[in-house]
Amino acid sequence: MREAALLERLRRQDQDALEALTARYRSYVSTVLSNMLQGVGGWADVEELCADVFLALWQHAGEVREGSLKPWLGTVARNRAKSWLRTRRELPMDLDELELPDPGPGLEDEAIRQELAAAVRRAVDSLRPADREIFLRYYFYLQPMEAIAAELGLAPASVRSRLSRGREVLRKKLEKEVRA
Repeated sequence: MREAALLERLRRQDQDALEALTARYRSYVSTVLSNMLQGVGGWADVEELCADVFLALWQHAGEVREGSLKPWLGTVARNRAKSWLRTRRELPMDLDELELPDPGPGLEDEAIRQELAAAVRRAVDSLRPADREIFLRYYFYLQPMEAIAAELGLAPASVRSRLSRGREVLRKKLEKEVRA
């Protein structure tokens, strides 16, 4: 069944629709969670967090736009994993979304940081959808290149090449914005 129809049924609190969407996206959500946890905790923790993600989908089905379910699930999974890691004080690295290092106190510095973060977001958003998905999976969800290739039906060399081209596109766009 099409995703849009399942989402519509989910908005009407149809449990069968939730089960169908869970079956469709469980491995994706589990992969995002596993990559975020990076060996902290066990499989039971991943399963529990995965259940939390789909509970959030059930509770917020009306907020999910058609065509944005997969990114929405990935974002919720990422945020749940970050929260889980914080409660254990085992956060392996700074995982804040496209955050630049804190330049220190001062309103001017904060404005510059926000402007740079917005420029990065615009540059990433400007990538072709397929390239953007690969870029976000690798750099944002920390998914291994081989897993991306397998899930998208691509050769690992193709993923590597697209990441390289994506970095070059972002570099050029950001250089252009900084000069402007």
